[in-house]
Order: sequence, then C-alpha cells, then structure tokens
Amino acid sequence: MVAQSDFGSSLSGEVEKKLDKKLTVGMQLELRMRDNSTEVDRLSAGLNADYKCLPWLKASAGVSFLGDNVRRISHYDENDRDVLKGKAMVGDRKNLREYWGARLRGDLSLTAIRQFGNFRFSLRERWQYTYRFRRYVEGRYNYVYKKSDIAYRIYPAKGKNELRSRLMVSYRNSALALEPYLGAEVFNTREIEKVRYTIGFSYKIHKGRTIDVFYRYQDMTDESDDHPDVHLIGVAYKMKF
Repeated sequence: MVAQSDFGSSLSGEVEKKLDKKLTVGMQLELRMRDNSTEVDRLSAGLNADYKCLPWLKASAGVSFLGDNVRRISHYDENDRDVLKGKAMVGDRKNLREYWGARLRGDLSLTAIRQFGNFRFSLRERWQYTYRFRRYVEGRYNYVYKKSDIAYRIYPAKGKNELRSRLMVSYRNSALALEPYLGAEVFNTREIEKVRYTIGFSYKIHKGRTIDVFYRYQDMTDESDDHPDVHLIGVAYKMKF
C-alpha cells in the first residue's frame, strides 16, 4: 500500500564558537514535526567541530542523540487469516505499533567551497553511522478489528552506515542582508535511499545572528506508510561568537 506524502515542520537552534582561525565548535537542538505538523516526530541534540584545512576545504566531526517517535505499520499478505476469511484485502493495513526510540549518531565530513563572483558553491561528503538502541514494545493496534491488544515485540539494537552527498549554491552580496540558497542531498547505503531538495534563504538579523527559513522536499525511493515522501517547512536560528 503506497502512503500519501506528509507535511512536516522543523524548528532548530544552533550556537557556534570560533576558538581560533581554523577551529570552530558548535551545539544544535531540533524539534521536528509530522502528520501535517500535529505530532512530534523527533527531538535531537548534537555537538560538532569544524576545522579549516585549506581556504577552500573544511573537515567536520559531530555526534548527536536522537529521540524518535517511531510508527511502524504492517500490512496483510495472502496467507493471513483475516485475508482468507474475507475480512481484509492483501496490502491493507494490519497492525500499528507506536513508541519512543533512541539513537546515537556520529559523522565525519569534508566540505569543499568555491566562490564565483557572488555565487558560492559547496560540496559536502559525509559518512554517518547511526546506532539504534534495543527497544521492547508492548501493545499494538489492529486496523480491521479497530482495537488494541497486548502483544509484545522486541526491536533489536542495530547499526547503520550511510553516505550523504550534498551540493548547495547560494547568492552572496555584501550589500544585502538576505542570502538565498538551494541544494540537493543524496542518502546512499548500498543504494540510494532518499533525496532531499531544499530552497530557502538566510537573513542576517545582527552581527553573528542569522535566521534561516526553508522549504524541503524529501523523496523516498522506497515510499511506505512508515516512511512517506515529506514536504517540510523549517526555521533555524543561528548564533556565532
């Protein structure tokens, strides 16, 4: 069963401190919403460090903790009892399990930046490893009988490696406080998992204070009820010292 696209939102804050000419450290917090921005999807907190290797090359490392409001939906197949009895069709939603899960994530990145007139291009290659903690879940909801029961399931701990490739271009003019940008990012495991397209602008409120407003479309290559395509509006506040 193919899911419809979802609309979500993101609200985040970031603080950066420049320790010297080459090294910068930072902290980020994010609240992400889903289901037409009516339900919390994720809470996250992270730390990162950037090192300027060359005038055009930056190396980064980060670690973050993710609290996920997980939703898992199973579907009926041809051998299910309710299908054989004619109570459900193959592909209909079967059971829903919802729970809060925790993940720990680390990443290493290299970002190349080049300026051509007022246009700034950046290409970032990021290796990312995410560890999902073991979770015991009790209870599920059945869509045919429209009721919940106590049926436990254990989701084992699991690690995941991912390569993220992002290309961005922005327009910079010292006479303007507004900097528009657009970009695309590909998430690759053994094959392309999803692609994100982003368009937005960064507005300089004050020296060292900026706010980003953006629209993002996330295209899932294996769209499902658990992971639909997403239209997302985001606002990010950044402080630099």
